[in-house]
Amino acid sequence: MKIDVLPYYGKQTDNHLYNTTVIVVDVLRATTCMICALNGGADKIVPTVDAGDAVAIAGRLGQRECVLGGERGGIKISGFDLGNSPKEYLGRAVKNKTVIVSTTNGTGAIHSVRSADMVMLGAMINRTAVAKAAAARGDDVLIVCAGTEHQPSADDLCTAGAIIDAMHYYADFAEGDLSDMALICEKLYADMRDGSFDIKKTFHCARLLRLGFEEDVDFCFEEDATDTVPVYRDGIIQKL
Repeated sequence: MKIDVLPYYGKQTDNHLYNTTVIVVDVLRATTCMICALNGGADKIVPTVDAGDAVAIAGRLGQRECVLGGERGGIKISGFDLGNSPKEYLGRAVKNKTVIVSTTNGTGAIHSVRSADMVMLGAMINRTAVAKAAAARGDDVLIVCAGTEHQPSADDLCTAGAIIDAMHYYADFAEGDLSDMALICEKLYADMRDGSFDIKKTFHCARLLRLGFEEDVDFCFEEDATDTVPVYRDGIIQKL
């Protein structure tokens, strides 16, 4: 089993996705929110790249059947029911509903790997569960980071490293099975865990802190808070 990491989406091709288990990571905050939505009792999640598409789908389904969630630049989209704060998705607002989500980076990353046979969503809160599920399939693993506006984002790279760290408990790796980027991510996570790297000083994290989302950041970096593993298939996200 080989593991590779793409530091931001958009660079992969169908060759990257063939016979590969893909894990999409947007820890701050889209994939964390989607995990929370399923834990909050959502029936399913529909990710859209364009906010207008989200509104159109909601119009077809009917207001009582769905919830609109998402952000642009970290701020809730005008007219949407929910923003991009994970705890919003744990309440009654999403229970038994279809949650339609559009975000700046995360939903684009999910759509970019839609041709893969298996797409899972990962975050810190499910890092061990998603690592275990991916290892159980036995395929090569590609972790696709959402990044920030088509640039690498250290928060996603750290999360990729956390997932790789957990995978060592469920799979044996020979020398060369982890790509250089996978090794870099694992090292970054180790540095964050021992305190020699401060994730809160990085660009995307610091921007969210300036916007007043410190509680969200702290929540998103809680490790192994759930064993929920979302799977994206045929345009829909549901529990594995």
